[in-house]
Amino acid sequence: MHISEIYLWDAMALDINRIAKNKADILDVKSQVERLVSVDKESFLSDRRNSLSLKYLLIESVEAITDVCQHLLAKTKGVACDGYIDCIVRSGNNAIISNELSNKLRRLAGLRNSLIHRYWIINDEELLKISKENIGDLNDFIEQIDAFIAEQAR
Repeated sequence: MHISEIYLWDAMALDINRIAKNKADILDVKSQVERLVSVDKESFLSDRRNSLSLKYLLIESVEAITDVCQHLLAKTKGVACDGYIDCIVRSGNNAIISNELSNKLRRLAGLRNSLIHRYWIINDEELLKISKENIGDLNDFIEQIDAFIAEQAR
């Protein structure tokens, strides 16, 4: 079943447009991050705009991920969240996403918090390495969200 075909189950309505927009945003971020990190380390680090762009894109991805999680937790589980990390952890605990992916995304949300509140501690070289190694987590998130929604519709 495609996500656009799912409107209601029980009395719970999912905002399909909200979910679709966030998924599109996540895929756009993934594409932009892939382009940014496709260059060699020296080229990436030689232009400060690269790391600044990467930091913003990672923040954007966490915002979209947690918006989807928050919506699904509220509408399908009746669970409220308190912050980005809590939202991702609760999504794993409530089987919206796997615990393995939840742990990975929890670290991404922690990185987002550091970028916002303690940006001076972020090492650009390490940020590049982490981004290259974990970019696939964004695809995994979308696949798991689609699977969760399809399962709920049955």
